Order: sequence, then C-alpha cells, then structure tokens
Amino acid sequence: MRFSYLLYLAYRNLFSHKMRTILTAGGVAISVGFIVFLISFGLGLQRISTDQITNLEALQVLDVSVAKSKVLSINDETMNKFSKLGNVEKAYPQVSSATKVSFNKSSIDGVVYGKNVEYLDLEDIKLSSGKKYTNDSVDEAIINIASQTQLDNGDMLGKEITLDVVIRSELLQKDEKVKQFSKTFKIVGIVNDKSAPFVYVPLHIFTDNGVVNYSNAKIKMVNKNDVTQAKLQIENMGLKANSIKETIDQINQFFNIFQVILISFGGIAILVACLGMFNTLTISLIEKTREVGFMKALGTMRHDVYWLFTLESVLIGAIGSVVGVFAGVGTGTILNTAIFGLASSTGNQAVELFYIPIYLVLLILCASLLVSLMTGIYPARRAAKISPLDAMRYE
Repeated sequence: MRFSYLLYLAYRNLFSHKMRTILTAGGVAISVGFIVFLISFGLGLQRISTDQITNLEALQVLDVSVAKSKVLSINDETMNKFSKLGNVEKAYPQVSSATKVSFNKSSIDGVVYGKNVEYLDLEDIKLSSGKKYTNDSVDEAIINIASQTQLDNGDMLGKEITLDVVIRSELLQKDEKVKQFSKTFKIVGIVNDKSAPFVYVPLHIFTDNGVVNYSNAKIKMVNKNDVTQAKLQIENMGLKANSIKETIDQINQFFNIFQVILISFGGIAILVACLGMFNTLTISLIEKTREVGFMKALGTMRHDVYWLFTLESVLIGAIGSVVGVFAGVGTGTILNTAIFGLASSTGNQAVELFYIPIYLVLLILCASLLVSLMTGIYPARRAAKISPLDAMRYE
C-alpha cells in the first residue's frame, strides 16, 4: 500500500472523531508549549545574567593583584614577566589611591584610578557622555555619575576638578613614606556608574609622583582557552589572578542545572500527554478491530496495518508539537514586547526575558515526534497482530 494512501487513511481515521483528536493533540500542544516556554525563560535569564557582566573579549582577560601580601608587588619587572607568558596579547597596570575631589566650593572623598587608554579599552567602560582621554600624557580625567551628582549635579564636561591624592607607602620606593600631591584635571568623560565617587586619570600622573609599584594589572590573552593556564602561572608567582570566565562558567553551570529542573517539570506534562495519546490510539484500535480484520481479509499486509496506526500517532504528535511550539514562542514574544514597552515607558533598560534559538525549536519538534512515534508502537503492533478471523468475530 502506498505511503500517501496510508497517510490519507490515518488522517481520515483521526478526524472521524474530531473532538477526541483535538483534545489529544491539545494535550500534546500544551505540554510542548510548556516546555518551550520554560526553556526560553531559563535561556533568557542565563543570557541576561552573562550579558550584564561581560562581553566576549572580557573572557580573555585576567585581573591580577597582590592580594594581602606585603612582600610581593606588581612593578615594571613583574609586567615584563607577564608579557613573556605564553599567548599574552596585552598587559597593562593600574594604580588606585584615596583622594579628595574638589569642584568650585564643593568637595567629596573618593578613589582615583591611574589607567592608560589601553587599560580602559580592556575594561570596556560605559560612558554616559563625553569620551576617553585623548592620549596617556594629558591632564584629563573621567568621573562617574556619583561624583557628578555629589559635586554639582550639572553638566561638568570640559570643566576642571582638583584632586588631592594620597599615595600609600607600598606603592612607593622601599622605606619611602606616604606622599601627597594636588593636581587639576579637565573632565572629558562621565562613566555611567552611580555606586561611589571615583575618578580615572592617566597612569603617568602617579608615576611622575614616584609610584613604582602598581595596585593591580589586566592581562589579555590571545584566546579565552589560554586563560586557565595563564592563571596557574601567575598564581605560581604568588600573585592572585581572577577571570570573569570563571564567573561565567559558574553561572552557566547553575543555569544548566536550572534547565534540567525546568525540563523535568515539562517532562511530566509530556508524560501525561503521552498517556492521553496512548489511550486515544488504544480506543481507536478497539473501535476499528473489525475494520482491521476486513482489511487483512482483503489482502492488506501486516506492515501496512502497523504503519497505519503508527502514522495516526505521529500525526497527533506533529499537530500538537507544531501548535505547542508556536504557542510557547508566541507567548514568550508577547511577554518580551510587553516588558520592552514597560521598560521604555519607565526609562529603564529593556531585556529579552524569553529567548530560544531556532535550533532548539527544531530539536524540540524532533523530540516530540520521536516520543509520539514511540507512543504509537505498542498499539500499532497489537493492530498488526490481529487475526482476521478473530477480528470479524469481534463485537
């Protein structure tokens, strides 16, 4: 018997009882839609979490510090050692000190960071207005929104601030005591940060005032896969090394477990839908016992009967899966649109809370069809084994 005719018979048999078929396919649709919704929610949360803390380039960066050691230090000699590690692309130092920031008649306490332009590029700072320093030798500064708010709460770009900086003894030559200096800077940029007041200035401001040891450093590797090896090498020097890659790996590990839990809940719904499908196919077999007997008596092959009932199962699964996927993706899209509209109206950053890639949609469809096929195997085998004589006697 031709496959197209078997498919037609399967379709006719199913929709001879429309309500029963619709309810069974609806059960499959609800379970598949539920799984799609849960997975897209989990992936959306994972994506938001990782996007908020890093970009792709940040996975290649190591942050190096001396921790609480009073013996070790990061200096030019140490920076040279960093550069000679395998697959290092860039290595730049940073200095941080306490400072008093003065503007007109206002002054606040904060932290000043000495960073070259290259260091700022590695850090990927987000400016709300203005720009970075034009080069590393100018007397220009970048402040954050917290500093701007506490000093003036107005437009401070192009204006000057004075920093009274305290340099700790551990940043200076051996046996040298705490030093202080005061310097005026032109504000060229404002960082989108409201946490605590801080200022970025070029590193030469510190080195010109006797700083020989750095607070910490950033090292960018050629490839993110080199980070782990470089971290071990740096730790063997007695220094402390951290990578955002470790944080991302921990987040991904957590969300992988979270996804398994969500899929488990969805699996319960699939199990219930499979039981409903199995029940429908079994009832269909009982109703068509005599019909199957006549088909066999007229010469229908055993494997044709088997595939007839198997196709009924696959059709129910296909209809339910497609509807479920559209329902799950559609619900997520509607909620994303609503969240975007709400965020735009309140001035907050919009996020995509529900996200599911196309390959995962196709995978869910294939998995649903496979489960439908497996559900229909037992009823199909029973139908194929029916004796024509016994079937025609069946009441």
